[in-house]
Amino acid sequence: MRSIILIVAVFMTCFFSCSEFVDYPLEKKSVNLIGPKSDLMTLDTTLTFLWEKHIDATSYRLQIASPDFESIVRLPIDSVITKDYVELTLKPGTYEWRVRPENRGSVGIYTSRKLVILDKKVDEK
Repeated sequence: MRSIILIVAVFMTCFFSCSEFVDYPLEKKSVNLIGPKSDLMTLDTTLTFLWEKHIDATSYRLQIASPDFESIVRLPIDSVITKDYVELTLKPGTYEWRVRPENRGSVGIYTSRKLVILDKKVDEK
């Protein structure tokens, strides 16, 4: 009887401790973007990019393209971030930003939004 209890205890310990080393697949997973809102037009050049955490992600890839990802002229940001937000300063222009969840074993699907940062000089005229 003791050996059965010992075997069950060892199995349970291995089962629960091994889950810390397993990276679950993210291939069909995405994150919900919180802000900036879709199609934002703003004079602010410093923005906080924020998304919901994904339970299986250890990091997130944030990319920002100008004017968008179908016709990239510039890719000012392509970074891996461990938090669920980042504050960035961008020049006036048209941008598309996207985020995907990542872990050591896989990457998820990008979720994207567009935004426009207006030039204060043009707006004042």
